[in-house]
This record gives sequence, structure tokens and C-alpha cells, in this order.
Amino acid sequence: MSESAIRFLEKEQQVHAVVPVAEQALTVDVLKEHLQAAGFGRCKLVPEQIKNLLAHYEQEQQKVKEKLQAPGSKELTYWVAEKIPAELSFNIAEDKMSASAHITAAYGGEPVSANALVKTAQKEGIVFGFIKNNIIHLVAQASKAEPGTKLKHVIAQGRAVTQGENSRFEPLIPSMESRRNRPVLNPEDKKADLRDFGVIPSIAPGEPLMRRHPPTTGKEGMTVTGEPIPAMPGLTVEWNLGEGVGLSAEDPDLLKATKDGLPRVIEAGATVDDVFSVKEVDNSTGHIIFKGSVVVNGDVHEGLKVIAGGNIFVKGVVEGTLLEAGGDVTIQGAVIGHQVSNPDAGSEYSTVVKAKGDIQCNMAQYARFGCGGNLYVNKQLVHSAVEAHSVYAGPEEKPTGKIIGGNFYLDKGVYAGSIGALSISSILIRLNRLTDPIVEKQEVLRASVTGLKHDMEGVKEKIEQFKKLEGSAAIEARLNELTTEFEDYRRTATELIADIRKLEEQRKALLAQAEVIARNELFSAVEVHFDKEIVRSRREYGPSKIHLVGVKPEIEPL
Repeated sequence: MSESAIRFLEKEQQVHAVVPVAEQALTVDVLKEHLQAAGFGRCKLVPEQIKNLLAHYEQEQQKVKEKLQAPGSKELTYWVAEKIPAELSFNIAEDKMSASAHITAAYGGEPVSANALVKTAQKEGIVFGFIKNNIIHLVAQASKAEPGTKLKHVIAQGRAVTQGENSRFEPLIPSMESRRNRPVLNPEDKKADLRDFGVIPSIAPGEPLMRRHPPTTGKEGMTVTGEPIPAMPGLTVEWNLGEGVGLSAEDPDLLKATKDGLPRVIEAGATVDDVFSVKEVDNSTGHIIFKGSVVVNGDVHEGLKVIAGGNIFVKGVVEGTLLEAGGDVTIQGAVIGHQVSNPDAGSEYSTVVKAKGDIQCNMAQYARFGCGGNLYVNKQLVHSAVEAHSVYAGPEEKPTGKIIGGNFYLDKGVYAGSIGALSISSILIRLNRLTDPIVEKQEVLRASVTGLKHDMEGVKEKIEQFKKLEGSAAIEARLNELTTEFEDYRRTATELIADIRKLEEQRKALLAQAEVIARNELFSAVEVHFDKEIVRSRREYGPSKIHLVGVKPEIEPL
């Protein structure tokens, strides 16, 4: 059958085939070839009609073969395909903060244009936050896709509400902020002395310490349906006035020093610590316990303690038993403890350093560190135990130091040049310090839910028993009491389950931020815990990042 033998007529989106009856066979494939050639290849076939056409054609063809009918003298006209325009629908998220468009690709009919999509979306109540690139991408994909293919894309995004921020407190003396292990540059040659963290800060009466910035009003959000989401304005946070400070008479948002001393940031305010300065801490001085800040111009010798309510500054080496500060601890030299055989998380260390803020030192070995902020070790950290927010081996902007061995219990991460060593030196890093309390709360709540479900089953059994009894006012009253009790249990269980889910979201969000980064090398025997998920390096790697990919921890090139 020649290609010109079959022709097609289009009537109201229907495609009719006009087929001359000839000796050549007619098949579905032949019909499809002719539809394609005639420009109707993307139309939707009508199987039942095609089946009837082929059967009818076969009957008429037999007449041609028997010479009862001349070839081409009779034509069969059947509806074999139809044009169906693209189908378009929308889905608005439950919170109305996003909307997606769903397109079923056209069967030879009109595709959806970007302009038509937007106009239709507006009729459906989607009026804000259209994402032009997503819309263009979706309609382009749909126009090229196989007929009947279903595609979807987010085409509008609401504007999230920006809640107002509470009062913000800005330290006016740079040294009051964590110095983040930034050695001071020599102004002449721009080189840094890695043991020099600058002059110990001091303040005089009348000098400004901190400014309180007013709360912000926030910015209202908007749903994709055009409904505004009001912002909650921030609150004015009252000053927390420590010792040695006072408000400016002219400006209630300005805090000034009222005495000489070392300034220190506290929650919503500042304090000026008295300063105790000593040449070195040895047997001649004994332990140093002071409510303010302590400056040690030399070393802290073995067996000695320094306990301060404020900051501790040590210009030499620390071999002492304990340094404990209510603020930061800054050690310009090394922290040197006694060697511990096969140390683990529970090992006893001869030297312990604790701080509510950050801890900074040049290098450390065989010591235990615990801080509310970060641990900064400039050169290397060897076989030590650390509890901290994060650990930086080297400057925070570009950690290039080394971490060899040790146990770490952290909030967020480890950042170093190299982690591990060629020799067998295992490192255990648990990024669970923030998530462990969440898991504990979840376990308590789950136990409570289990108890409530048990109580609900008991009440339910009683309800079924009372339902079998003959009705009376007393029985009905008891049934009502039991039903109310059951609903109370159910409501409490539902609330607890919601709390468990919220905690789970918090846990996942925290773990998603956790990471271990080795800028130069990652050696074997480094074990990292992300809650219950564990990954262990079993060879040497180049620059690497360990983090969660989905729900599983992975070691990836940096």
C-alpha cells in the first residue's frame, strides 16, 4: 500500500482515516506510519475503531482478491485517532505556601503555554509567588514529552514570614568577643606569631562596653493564595547588668564600665571582672581560685589548679591538674598531660581544661577539654578527650592543623587539615551532644504513649462490658464517664505523638548540619557517629567531608 493511498480528515478534534481497499494488507503498524507521515503521530489512537476498520478492510479485501471488486474502487472511512489537548491541574499545599502544576502531555492537541498556565492558576486562586523559570521549564518539558506523560513542578512559592528579632546586644570592644584563634599579625611583615593572641583586654571607667539595638518589627509573609501572614514583632530584652557596669545617663541603650578590669560578655549584658595577675602558678602560689579573671604570665605547673569566675589567660604552658573558667580560656602555649595507655571516652587525664565559653591553645596532648563553645588548637591535638560545640585545628577560616587520636563528643563538627595518622591511631567522633538529650526525651514520651495506649485498652474493654448491660441511668452515666476518660487519654496520646514528631524534626535538622572536614588528609580508623548511624574510614583519603547524605553518613571528596 503506497503512502498516498490513505488520507485523513480532521473533524472536531477527531481524525478519520479514508482507506481505499486494495490487495495490500492493512495493519495497525501501517496505519500508524501513515498517521505519522500525515502529522497525526502524536494523536491518541481509538483501538476499538481501528479494530473495526481492520476487520471491515479484510472483508472488502477478499472481494478484491476474488476479482469481485476493483482495487481502490471502495473507500472505508473510520475514526481512528483523536486530538486531546494537554490537561492542566493544580495542587495547593496544605499550608498554602507552595503550589504545583500538573500537566498531562497532549495527544496531538494544544499544549499548555506559560501564559495559559498562569491565567488558569489565577482562576484557581493562585495569585502570588509565581516562579517564572519553573513555569517555562514545565511547559517546555510537557510540549516535548511523550503523549500522556504526567509532569509536575512547583510553580509558586509563598513568602515566609520573617518574625521580628528581639533586642540585639553588640559588644563595642572587639576583644570582648570570642577571638576565634586568630593570631595577631605583625604590622611590618604581616606575619603571624602563632603564640600571640594579642594584648589581654582591659577597660577603664566610663568606656563604652555594649550597645543594645532595638527589636525589629519583622516582615509579613504571603501565601500563594494572596493571604498575608502577620509577623510577630520582637521583644525588648532588659539589660543584665553584671558587676562593674552601668547604663549611660544619656542613652539607656548604652552600657559603660564603672571600674577598671577585664570586660566579659554575659547573657544580655556585660560584666567587668576584677583581675588577679600572677607570674606563674607553682607550689609557691598554690591553687588560684578567683571570682574575676586570672592572668598567668608564665606556666601553670603540674598538680596546680586555676579556677576563675571570668576568663583565664595563660601565656605559658599548662601542665596543671585543672583550669576552669566561667568565660573563655586562652593558653598561648601548649597543654601537656601525662600519657594515657589506650585512652577512651572514660579515661582519666592528668590535665583538665573547662570553660563555659571557648578554649584556645597552641597545641595539646593527653588532656581533657570541656566547653560550651568551641575548642581551638592552633597546631595539633593529640590523644585528648573533648566535649565542645565544634573543634578547629588551626584558624577557623582555614583549619590546617592536625588531630591524632582521641575521643570527641560534639554538637556540630570537626575541622582540621589532617585527621588521623599513618600509624594505627583510632579516633572516635560522636556528633550527638545536642541530639542525645532529644533522643532521651523521645524515649520518655514513647514510654508515656505506650502507657496511655494500655490504659485506653483497659477503658475500652470496660466500655464494651457496660454496653452489654441493660440500660439504666447509672449505667449510662458510667458509660459517659468512661467515654470521657477514653477521649482524654486519646487526646493526651495524640499531643505526645505530635511532640515526638517535633523532636524528631529537631534531631534531623541538627544531624543535617553535623560534619567532619579534613582539608588535606583523612586517615583510616576514624569513626564518626551521627546518632545511631556510623561511618568508619578504612583507608587513606585526600581532602574529605563526612556528613549525612539522606539518612546515611558518607565520606565524600571535599
